[in-house]
Amino acid sequence: MIGDSWPGSMPPTPDPRIIASEPASGLGRLVAAAESRVVTYSSTAIDGRTTTMSGLVHLPSGSPPRGGWPVVTYGHMTTGAGARSAPSLAAADHPERRRMTQGDALCNRLLAVGVVVLRPDYEGIGGPGIHPYLVGRSLGTATLDLLVSARHTDERIGPRWVSAGHSEGSVAAVAAAIGHSRAPTRAELRGVSLISPVTRMDRTIGALARVRVPIAPVRNLVPLTALMLQGAVVSDLSVAGLLDAGLSPRSKVLWPQLQERSLEELSATDSFGALAPAVLFAPGVAGSALRAALLEWLRREDVRHAVWPDGLPVRVDWGAFDEVAPSPVTARLVRRWQQAGADVLGKVWAASHSTVLGERFAPRAIAEWIVRRLTG
Repeated sequence: MIGDSWPGSMPPTPDPRIIASEPASGLGRLVAAAESRVVTYSSTAIDGRTTTMSGLVHLPSGSPPRGGWPVVTYGHMTTGAGARSAPSLAAADHPERRRMTQGDALCNRLLAVGVVVLRPDYEGIGGPGIHPYLVGRSLGTATLDLLVSARHTDERIGPRWVSAGHSEGSVAAVAAAIGHSRAPTRAELRGVSLISPVTRMDRTIGALARVRVPIAPVRNLVPLTALMLQGAVVSDLSVAGLLDAGLSPRSKVLWPQLQERSLEELSATDSFGALAPAVLFAPGVAGSALRAALLEWLRREDVRHAVWPDGLPVRVDWGAFDEVAPSPVTARLVRRWQQAGADVLGKVWAASHSTVLGERFAPRAIAEWIVRRLTG
């Protein structure tokens, strides 16, 4: 069964330490942090090779309690797929500023009450290689290895831990929570917080993939589909074999931009944002085969296959007007997990995919829930 194996094999941390560290600048700093640092750490790429990744370590003010500060790992929403899209390195005027700072309100609240916040950039974004977009085992590995390395390097960081994430970061949070028992320094997982989790993209993309005119209100979905294709190609050789014949000529011209541009830039009229969803794929049999392989890959990689450990509390927050993961789809995900016996709390807000983490919506309630998990 898929649920027995999702997110797939996750290797042990190869070298649990921070390799390099320097003060964060630009968007990498948080106002509530006594110290924000950009760090590089050792990890394992999706192909099994040892690699390096980067991320942010935010420390709260004051002295840690006995046993060390509690920790939240926070996975960011989609910002792109190359070094240009790394939140830890972005200047204050970066075109991806909105998405890169979307979790700041929540993270600042946590820091203000004495919680360490760790924010991975993910494989291929904060290090060499191609980003395996939406691949749980890659996202979870990046998250866990940052947690293990930070705890190994700084004794002020304690074992109590909550796994959190927004959008793509929710996939990271689920995978890290399920795979945490393989870490060489066991952390004490107290809960999981998911915001706007990406689910059933096979249906969303499948419904749009035949539309032959650009759709301005959802212009991000075409570059997101291209990123999904990249994730499938990196993680599944059968999909990789269909790419050359299955991409349209225009998509082949634009394909290198996935490594060069952030999501906002990929959504522009000189990039994937100008394409109709159907035009991403070549006409005829080859394009249909690639599209079908992508949809099947999305079904296999979906977080709905996650099987939660007994007694682990999970909170899911999402927007009623979510344009990426529609509210009814997320509600079904929550019910699926609840019906399987998981301890899952769901909360819907009058917000969109991104704005659910705006200060007037979910951050306060999520932070309070997380703190109760860490201190109870």
